[in-house]
Amino acid sequence: MTPPTLSRGALRFSPDGLRAVCVAVDADGGRCLETWHLTDGGPRRALRNPLHRDLPLTQCVALDDGRALLSWHEPGGHQHLELLAPDGPARRLGPCPAPLRLLAAPTGSGWLATAVSYEVGDDADSPGGPGSSGGPDGADGVSTVHRIGDGADGVAWLTPVARIAGRLGGIAVHGSRLAVTAVVAGVPTPLLIDPDAPAGLRVTPLTAPADGTPTADRAEARHVVLAGGGRVLLAVRTAAGMRLALADDSAVRLLDGPSAGEATVTPVALDPAGTTLAVTVSRGARSELALYGTDSGELRRVALPPGHLGSEAAWSARGLWLPYSAPTRPASLGWLPPGATALRTAPARPGLHAGRLERLPGAGGSVEAVVHGPDWRTGGPLVVALHGGPDRHWTLGFEPLFQLLAAAGITVVAANQRGSTGYGRAHADAIRGAWGGPDLADVRALRAHLDRERGPHAPRPAVHGSSYGAFLALLAAAADPEGWSGCVAVAPFTSVPALYADGHPPTRNLIDRLGGHDAPGVPGAPEAGGDGLGPRDLERLAPRVRTPVLLIHGRRDETIPVAHSRALARALTDAGHAPVTYREPADRGHQAVSARPGTPLAREITDFLTRPDPARGPLAARTGRHGGGGTAVASGDRPDETARGGDIHGDGVRDRGAPAAAAR
Repeated sequence: MTPPTLSRGALRFSPDGLRAVCVAVDADGGRCLETWHLTDGGPRRALRNPLHRDLPLTQCVALDDGRALLSWHEPGGHQHLELLAPDGPARRLGPCPAPLRLLAAPTGSGWLATAVSYEVGDDADSPGGPGSSGGPDGADGVSTVHRIGDGADGVAWLTPVARIAGRLGGIAVHGSRLAVTAVVAGVPTPLLIDPDAPAGLRVTPLTAPADGTPTADRAEARHVVLAGGGRVLLAVRTAAGMRLALADDSAVRLLDGPSAGEATVTPVALDPAGTTLAVTVSRGARSELALYGTDSGELRRVALPPGHLGSEAAWSARGLWLPYSAPTRPASLGWLPPGATALRTAPARPGLHAGRLERLPGAGGSVEAVVHGPDWRTGGPLVVALHGGPDRHWTLGFEPLFQLLAAAGITVVAANQRGSTGYGRAHADAIRGAWGGPDLADVRALRAHLDRERGPHAPRPAVHGSSYGAFLALLAAAADPEGWSGCVAVAPFTSVPALYADGHPPTRNLIDRLGGHDAPGVPGAPEAGGDGLGPRDLERLAPRVRTPVLLIHGRRDETIPVAHSRALARALTDAGHAPVTYREPADRGHQAVSARPGTPLAREITDFLTRPDPARGPLAARTGRHGGGGTAVASGDRPDETARGGDIHGDGVRDRGAPAAAAR
């Protein structure tokens, strides 16, 4: 019997909107590639192909003929591609030494897919912007658009089609052409790529505005968002701010909407006629779906159960399709049939714990939290969960780890402190230039409130975080050494300067964009909050941590180098004030735990969070669970593979040479 599916990721739709592909994770931790037929009667799974490893940087492409393209990276940087069919064996196309971004192929091109690579240089077929050949001395580099074929009859499977100055941002299939955004010297320009045109004429500007049509000035920035119904949707910067615009072969027309106040509106698909735009509306942790008439300006709400909608979508004659999940509904495909007013979703799964929303006090006002499990006021085990990003937020979607914890009697308070998206610009921008400032202040205020309301005999809250959330969790443990019963940190980084130093361009771009350099206590930056912690460097702050720490970092992490956690394990152990357990699973990447609730690591987290709080009494007697103590620093694939006495397995604590992609 196939275990139930708990999560689906890397979802992509075929260009015709009739098929989808994704990577599914089952309750036992198994991973599979799934393909789906999107029929008149709803989604129907066509292929379920087991994946025997945790494949880093997985990409999928759904083909119109029902096949799928799968890509992943091996340690050392080579990228592999496989072509999978429902009725035949997989065909290996790669490897490829250059990183490829995989996308759908233009309609009728005969390609399997489109690939984009990037390299430093200035040898482009066409400029990234009118009259431009890139930045000074080719500083913006060159992007190459490739055709991916099946490699049959001796024809190369990867063939270059066009070289464009700059990096390519948004890319969308626009009929038989590709609409792309090329960024040169910080200026984005929309272009069209026509594979059937002569080599020197394949890349042209997307369009020029028609005379008399209200639109942005040509010099203003424009980004390709998506395409459908013979039109391209653009994001255009105007004097009044960002606006959406529709472009066809003759004109660019600014749209008056859609708008939803402080909520975040995300365009996801145009209907086959190109006259209705589907948008998701994020109001804090809740998602809404609406249809915007591009001619009428009317915004119509679509009914759906409380939950979370993804941003990948497809709209064909059979309806609108997009991912949907809720606390009692693991990720599946939501379907809006033609003419329907309510989204059809998979039924709720029995035995799962419903999430709920609560407003709780932070340092700068109330913050919304998604709460799973028993009422936190009852005095049972409690953990405050901190999201990564930092430009992310917890939603009313399905969280496998939270379900596992709730089933063990642990209450999870997943807080959307300042810095979280989904609550307006002021809330998100509160940590710009202040990582570990206002967000840490909110976490500390939330902890104090929970502890005070629960009373002196209830166990203290624990704190859990992944990626940026792990960095914030360890900061919280250092800021309130006696306030937490434990800290679980999955894939943290030691400090912003250290992550910036060994990160790839996406990492540095994220830190630049969100002002991470100016975090409180960083030399030259203003101190925020007056908390006295000084520079937000976890190695320096390690002696302040007094609570037990469970530190986990996948050795194959290509987002945050594993050397950061090795350094933290050593610093915490050397400080000698807190019991430390370090796990370094050799076959896992950045998402080492969250999508695998049935693994030993997930079970160890549960045991860690239900062990007695030495400051508050015998918690284990109340929960029926008994966690182990110990001060081991461990590195291994399973919890029993433990190296005692502070040994760290790997390439060395101070070696931070591994690549990082982004602080996610």
